[in-house]
Amino acid sequence: MRWMMMPLLLVLPLSVPAGDLVLENARMKVVFNKETGALEQLISKRDGWVIQKRPELGRAFRMDVPLPKQRFNPVYGKDQPGPAISVDSKRKRIQFTWKRLRSRNGGKLEIDFMGIVELTRDGLVFSAEIDNRSSYAVETVCWPILADFTRPHPDGLFRQLGMEYGGMRELRLFPKFDNQPGYFAVDYPTQMLQTPDTPFSLLDAGDRGLYVGYHDTTASQLVQFMARLKPGYIGYEFWDTGVNPRVDTLQGQPVQLEFSVVHFPFVGPRQKGRLSPVVLQLYQGSWHRGADIYKQWRNTWFHAPPKPAWLRQVHAWQQIHLNNPEGDIRYRYRDLIGIGRDCARHGVQAIQVTGWTLGGQDSDNPSHDTDPRLGTRDDLAEAIREIQNMGVKVILFNKYTWADRATAWYQNVLIRYATKDPYGEPHYYGGYAYQTATQLADINTHRFSPLCPLSAEWRRIAGQEFVKSILLGADGMLYDENQHHGGARYCFDASHGHAVPAYIYGGDALLAGEFHSIAAQQKPDYLFAGEGNYDLQFQQYHLSYFRVDLNHVALHRYVAPQQEMMIAVSGYNDRNMINLALMNRYIISYEPRNFKGRLDEFPLTIDYGKKVDTLRRKFSDYLWQGTFQGTLGAEVRHKGTRYAHYSVFVHPQNQKRAVVVVNYSYEADIEVAVRLPRGSSKLVVVTPEAPSPVAFTGSITIPANSAAVVLEK
Repeated sequence: MRWMMMPLLLVLPLSVPAGDLVLENARMKVVFNKETGALEQLISKRDGWVIQKRPELGRAFRMDVPLPKQRFNPVYGKDQPGPAISVDSKRKRIQFTWKRLRSRNGGKLEIDFMGIVELTRDGLVFSAEIDNRSSYAVETVCWPILADFTRPHPDGLFRQLGMEYGGMRELRLFPKFDNQPGYFAVDYPTQMLQTPDTPFSLLDAGDRGLYVGYHDTTASQLVQFMARLKPGYIGYEFWDTGVNPRVDTLQGQPVQLEFSVVHFPFVGPRQKGRLSPVVLQLYQGSWHRGADIYKQWRNTWFHAPPKPAWLRQVHAWQQIHLNNPEGDIRYRYRDLIGIGRDCARHGVQAIQVTGWTLGGQDSDNPSHDTDPRLGTRDDLAEAIREIQNMGVKVILFNKYTWADRATAWYQNVLIRYATKDPYGEPHYYGGYAYQTATQLADINTHRFSPLCPLSAEWRRIAGQEFVKSILLGADGMLYDENQHHGGARYCFDASHGHAVPAYIYGGDALLAGEFHSIAAQQKPDYLFAGEGNYDLQFQQYHLSYFRVDLNHVALHRYVAPQQEMMIAVSGYNDRNMINLALMNRYIISYEPRNFKGRLDEFPLTIDYGKKVDTLRRKFSDYLWQGTFQGTLGAEVRHKGTRYAHYSVFVHPQNQKRAVVVVNYSYEADIEVAVRLPRGSSKLVVVTPEAPSPVAFTGSITIPANSAAVVLEK
């Protein structure tokens, strides 16, 4: 990974106390206190942004080492004697070693912490080793800590950004701060992004920012990107949001925005552990430039599984729901044949069949037996064959995350494989309510417990259930809720054969790998789809399905331009959601009546969707095979101001661009001007309704709920 060259703007001549430790290159300067190891200054030399400003507020690290009768037992770097320090000037590397750490409530502990900081081409890299000879567990470590994070613009918007469920998660840092744990839980307003949902955090000011990435691909432990506002709000706006102070001190206390990376290594007594690298790198420009840092690292390790050939082409799906826990049977297995005919007639290439298993959707999990109320197993297998003969693929909705606690199978067998909390109790998840007033009032909802994918015995059982599904002859599965474990993070059940505790997400790839081994023997071109895959899962899953709204920012699409992603379209004239799919290269999943209806129920939606997909096929070199660039590479303006709802694709061979501009307004037409920097010899415009290119003269009027594509020819 190499740094992008940036214009030199300003370098602040900050003094460094004599004897302190400095790592420095042409882009960044970082200062550590030689006596304490605290990170005292972090400076962008390209533009003068002082990220960590007041040296006296600098911090080194923090640990949590609970005692048997007092779990609150923090270990602060500032409470330790001076560390032993080793400096390798040639490698720009500093090693700090703190021995026999002093804790607040447990005195001296036989624990050593070795923190390593290197300034490399990748950025400022923090890693660490822990030697725990004590009788207690090292549960968490904050490393690094930026205790006085300073905004580059005193009055500008400042926020923390990361990936989540196919899009962007935004948490405000200034001028208002979003608090997550609740006023009762913490001293200071606090917010976290966490792995594996997002492997990085962007501390973003709009025109520049700091990338903080957790560069590990094993999913072996939880890591949080945590910000805290000290000493607190000026006043509350809502219970979870308040107004930041705009002064350096408040009632005699320093006003600080503290940012730390919190590792959860759970290094047990008489064990050693490591903290995987955390990389800090500055970027100039929009959030895209921060995400580019992750993309460059991702390219060094990411390998996608081979895709079924049909998945690579422009196509659409329908999702159809057969049954739910209240026995509201919408369709039986043989009824799927008529739904297949609908799809063939409308050019929809795949059906996702939901609620086909025993008990209906979100009941009797993790059973993948057929339900006698819907017909026989042969009925379903025959329906699948007939639909496939029409040229339509069939994907079965599967789920292995939970066990339904109401079943005898759970009570007698599966409870052994449920993830357990530190007190030995199975983790609990509230489940999903369906259809009847009683269940919608959450009175008789089926409750779940997550199942531990680190348990080899549970994976064996899951494999048996998977075989039941694959032998029906379907073209693939969509593993619903594969991306989370219902709030369970670590499993404390030693009988599962894993370390105690163990990070549950480390088992996701193991389970998927075993499914792949089964499919390779039964159906080599089997499709693996999941719901809202976190990025590591794209190494096992071909497709990610999720639901979005019109505020969606396609961060994951930007990070992974060629990964297959699909969104739900369920409105009766849902042109806007179809336009969002066009703008972000998403497959359309038609879901009339919240995936309980037939395609003919919303003719306006299906008609427009077909027009959009026809356009995407005609210009697939741009809109499907091209590289998604977000809003980079073009400028779109409406009434002289920057317009937000557009995207840019780059042709894979000739590098020419396509700009997709959408109008989300339900009433008003808009006129937009589109400019492509570096110029172009010829520009044309096409629309879903008028796919034949016409000359583009610099601006175009886009009707309400419509879209246009400007192509560089």
